[in-house]
Amino acid sequence: MRNIFKYGLLAMAIAVTSVGVRAQDIPVSGVVKDKSNNSTLPYASVIVKNESGKTVPQLSTTTDDNGRFSTKVKSGYRLVFSFLAFDSLSVKVTKPSERMQIYLSPTENMLDETVVVGFKRVSKAAVTASVTVIKAEDLVNTPVANPMELLQGRVPGLNIQMNNGTPGGLPSFSIRGVSDISVQSSGDGEFMMGLTPPLFVVDGIPQEDVTGYDAAGLLSGATVSPLAMIPLEDIANIQVLKDAAATSLYGSKGAYGVILIETKRGETAKPKVSYSANFVVKTPPRLRDVLAGGAERALRIMQILGNDTSAYHGYNEIHKLQALSDSLNPYYNNNTDWQGVFYQTTYNQTHNLSFSGKPNEKFDYKINANYYTEKGIVKNTDFNRYGIRAAVGYKPNDRFHLDLNLATTLTRNSNGSGNAFSQSGVAAGSAASSLLPPPSMYTASNSALSVFSVQADNQNVVYDASMNIMYLLPFDIRWRSTLGYKYGTVENEKFTPGILNANRATWNNGSEYSYNMYVRSLLSRTVKLGIVNFDLQGGFELSSEKYSGNFIMLNGLASDHIWSSGMPSMAAGRSNFSDKKNTFALIIDPQLSLPGGKYVFTPNIRPEINSSYGSQAKWAINPSLGFRWNFSRESFAKKWKFLDAGALRVTWGRSTTYKASIYDIWGSYNLSKDTYNGVSIIPIDKNAMPNPDLKPVTSTSWNLGTDLSFLNNKIMFVAEAYYKQIDNQLSSIELANHNAFNSVRSTKTSLVNYGLEFSLNVRPLSRQSNWDLNVATSLAINKDVIAKLPNEVRQIINSDAEVVNKLGSNAMGNYLYVYKGVYATDEDVPVNPLTGERLRMGGNTSTQAYFKAGDPIWVDVNGDYIIDEKDKVIVGNSQPRMTGGISINLRYKAFSINTNCSFTLRRDIINKALADRFRAYGTPVAGKVNLTGSGALTPIEAYNFWTEDNIYAQYPNPFDYTRSSIIQPFRYDQTLFMEDGSYFKINGISVAYTIPKKMLDFFRISRCQLNFSMNNIYTFSKYSGINPENVNNLGYDTSGGYPNGRTVTFGVSMDF
Repeated sequence: MRNIFKYGLLAMAIAVTSVGVRAQDIPVSGVVKDKSNNSTLPYASVIVKNESGKTVPQLSTTTDDNGRFSTKVKSGYRLVFSFLAFDSLSVKVTKPSERMQIYLSPTENMLDETVVVGFKRVSKAAVTASVTVIKAEDLVNTPVANPMELLQGRVPGLNIQMNNGTPGGLPSFSIRGVSDISVQSSGDGEFMMGLTPPLFVVDGIPQEDVTGYDAAGLLSGATVSPLAMIPLEDIANIQVLKDAAATSLYGSKGAYGVILIETKRGETAKPKVSYSANFVVKTPPRLRDVLAGGAERALRIMQILGNDTSAYHGYNEIHKLQALSDSLNPYYNNNTDWQGVFYQTTYNQTHNLSFSGKPNEKFDYKINANYYTEKGIVKNTDFNRYGIRAAVGYKPNDRFHLDLNLATTLTRNSNGSGNAFSQSGVAAGSAASSLLPPPSMYTASNSALSVFSVQADNQNVVYDASMNIMYLLPFDIRWRSTLGYKYGTVENEKFTPGILNANRATWNNGSEYSYNMYVRSLLSRTVKLGIVNFDLQGGFELSSEKYSGNFIMLNGLASDHIWSSGMPSMAAGRSNFSDKKNTFALIIDPQLSLPGGKYVFTPNIRPEINSSYGSQAKWAINPSLGFRWNFSRESFAKKWKFLDAGALRVTWGRSTTYKASIYDIWGSYNLSKDTYNGVSIIPIDKNAMPNPDLKPVTSTSWNLGTDLSFLNNKIMFVAEAYYKQIDNQLSSIELANHNAFNSVRSTKTSLVNYGLEFSLNVRPLSRQSNWDLNVATSLAINKDVIAKLPNEVRQIINSDAEVVNKLGSNAMGNYLYVYKGVYATDEDVPVNPLTGERLRMGGNTSTQAYFKAGDPIWVDVNGDYIIDEKDKVIVGNSQPRMTGGISINLRYKAFSINTNCSFTLRRDIINKALADRFRAYGTPVAGKVNLTGSGALTPIEAYNFWTEDNIYAQYPNPFDYTRSSIIQPFRYDQTLFMEDGSYFKINGISVAYTIPKKMLDFFRISRCQLNFSMNNIYTFSKYSGINPENVNNLGYDTSGGYPNGRTVTFGVSMDF
């Protein structure tokens, strides 16, 4: 009995003990992080819930400044972690844990995301326009001078072509097709389309990009894009507004699209110091193979002896050219690699330091200092940026909010002997004969010396200040005002030593200053009338711009070392007097919606007047209408469990912009001429006739779009169709020679763009997984058609740029001879049955003008047995029909990989560089060959060209130099060199690793991330040239273009 009692007491003790253990609190602690970038989340909520799902307030807590939390719960309880704009996460507690790693994913509900449209921030559920948002953390982490480079392939309809490798240079970009068919000289004998960049709005202040062509400005590289003034590390997100419903409220400046850039603000309660450094290695692309030394000399001698009229005459030509006949002469007995002389591998670095914080909801601050340096792969070219940006936010209560932004940026760059678009001097120098000696003051070519000896310094200083104020007036009327002031100076100096200019040293100086004042004031109020919600907004905008500059060139300085003394002569000079432009606009921007947000209607209008408008345009009206149907909120859509959000959008809008200058409207005086028939006067410039009837360019667009989100926002799809018509384009019309003026400006051209755009974003993995995969794709299909030309003509031929504008055809058709192959024998050449003469080249009646075996077969379109300008046809399209890209972001805990690719399809480009290779063989003899500018010979054995042993060839005979100047078999304007410029490019890959925080605590570092990235990695293309992207916007691959280098970057970023 006693034993039974003992065992009973023991069983009761064990039971009580087990119940006590079960009811014992379990300690748990850890850290809460942002899954997208592995940063900690301070003040995140940690809610404790019991087995029945009820909240236990006394056990709930929040994370500290470092994102850490600690609490005690009972087994079986749940911890629910939440943070603003992040998805909540629930974790069941079964055992003690002191190292919990909690990762929260940013909320990606398509309708909950907010964007800025029409000077106000609204949810995407209320947006009727076409808007794309790109977050900075989704971009490839690689240092660039211009952030636009990283948007390539990410935004459907935003066509970005990296066709300019100049340090700090501008890529070619446009929104939804061609907006301007004007063609202008790029300053080096080449031609390019007029630029139509979108309006950039930085923290609410409009910033116009570089659009002008001026010898003292853009072409010399002095003017720098405002985007190149902003460090990538300071950008929070970029929003692209594409249709007129989104851009009409920005008036004339936003006619070609609007890109909004928001910079970072202070976010953490404790002051945060962030530092990042990048070390960059930049290498030139694959260079062409060149025959060197004896191989070049032997080939030239063989060509002369095999193709001259006789052996005796051939030997005579050889002896005339000392570089061929005197092989023992040290001056011509060389093996110089000229490409190695001009191109280099460079080592660069960037540094960024910021101080930021948000101690409470009333105040936030940020100061960012940035240094960026980039040495070009072409020697004597570089770009350097030094900048400080500061932002302060003050919100003492819910009725008042003040944001202040200040920025000062200095850029210094040099373009060597070239300009902002090309390096024609380098192209000529690198094409020098390998027989010449390496560069020196007494032996090298002028082209070579100009790259190293020319001293060019372009300095650009910008001071920028802006202020945003919000105040809640009585009756719930919200007043918002934006004030901005920008002042910039440009100083451009270029010195050319005397030995490069007939012993007359030359000094150029261009200087300018500009300022821009901007004021915008808006009143808004939300009113509910019945079942309709009215979000009313109205106000005004005022901007004032002023520009003044001058340019002077002194020739014949005292010496290369004394620039100011002596008796130099002014070889050229120009002064641009103050050009002031004021714009005043009214803004009326209401928004109507029904309860539940199912239907949204946004009509708005912006009347605008500009001081530069002509007599036919006093006020420009910019209206737009937008409608959105969020059908996913309808009752019939509730049964579609797979659909998270769905909407249909339709918009119409019109934007106007005035491209004509005051000189186009009212004319200008020619200050270089001060007499007429012996009388002292200042005559009007007769080059262009004034035209006060010029109209503003008008862009009218329709847009139909749908937004869809499926499977808990794992799949997001956007499709849009658009139609955009641009009327009253500015163009120049040549006048008959019996008029007093040479030309007149006209606005009687119209152009239409229409197309489709698609974007697909897929995140297939669970948000609770340690892995995160985001795949984003974009595709844009665009077609452009000319709808109207001046004076009702059907086509306009630009014989200089070899392009044609034809009614009903694409905007930029090439004007070329149609190439059909090579005449295998003399008998294959067509014979005129009336005269018995063979087909010949126009403009020459000599015997050498008649075609024979080895000559190109060009289609005789008019059948007159003469090949001339009348036989050219419109063929091809220099503008891409399809563009897009693929971006892949993969993250696993502390590791992340970001990849970006882009593609361009169905674009025709002219391989002018290949034509130059063959043309170099056309002048091997004295009096024709230019050893210093085009003397290099590239191997052409890989090409199927005509010889007596190979009569069925693809290319004409390159060695027949006696007739090459007449026939010009390798002329640029023929379809022989028109190739498919489609490509798929791996733009960049970046890999990042965040070091665990426990390893950093000893150094007082809260976060440390190591980065490795590569940019411009590889291009897949059938194009026979080096790079199908590195062509100008008319599709010409020129030898003088600045190539794009490949970069490899090692970086580190830390938070303290």
